[in-house]
Amino acid sequence: MIMNHKKNDKSESDSKKIRYKQLSILQSIIHVKFKEKTLLNRALIHRSYVNESTTDKIKDNERLEYLGDSVLGLIVNEYLFKRFEDYPEGDLAKIKSAVVSEATLAKVARDINIGTYLLMGKGEELSGGRDRSSILANSFEALIGAVYLDSGLRECRRFILSLLKKDIERIDRMTYLRDPKTTLQEYVQKRYKERPVYEVVEERGPDHKKEFIVRLLIKGSEVSIGVGSSKRKAEMLAAEQILKKIEKNGGEI
Repeated sequence: MIMNHKKNDKSESDSKKIRYKQLSILQSIIHVKFKEKTLLNRALIHRSYVNESTTDKIKDNERLEYLGDSVLGLIVNEYLFKRFEDYPEGDLAKIKSAVVSEATLAKVARDINIGTYLLMGKGEELSGGRDRSSILANSFEALIGAVYLDSGLRECRRFILSLLKKDIERIDRMTYLRDPKTTLQEYVQKRYKERPVYEVVEERGPDHKKEFIVRLLIKGSEVSIGVGSSKRKAEMLAAEQILKKIEKNGGEI
């Protein structure tokens, strides 16, 4: 019986060594050295892992996610406020919303390979949890919370902006804050050396309540359809739709 205890202790010790070696690799990727490595570990524990655990000592990352969400919002807002001095509040809010969206945070989480280091239940893993955008985005927020608690606001600001600055600039260029037709035209001309084409495919309804259906073509292919009470409104909606798709796809149509 004593020998079994020794084997279990050795197995547990080996598991901890492997885990902390993994966490060391992640720290080198994100360029953050944790004083309290248990914080980093907790940031990467999905609730499904806790649900399958036989001990009550393990805690999931949801409280850290809650904290990280607030810290992320503060730092992004502060950066936008200083970076875009001439933008009104509404424009800043739209950029911020896109920056802290699940799509953007999941993309960043994939860039630093967070999925590899997550602890999760077998069922969650088998169902593709390691690459699920919602889990990756939430885990990234939990990581932010852990960095904040371990290193403070200044280091956390450096960490966040080192990963998000490029996306902030991309979203500012691509966002539909201005006239979406103008924004899209600039993008298409720069990327494809041609203009987007708008075609009215249908007009319906009585004259006092007309509805226009417009399709948008880029390089001869239909990419979106807009419906509006005027031709211009329909074109604007079609442009806005494809801009949202381009933002979500990281610059690709």
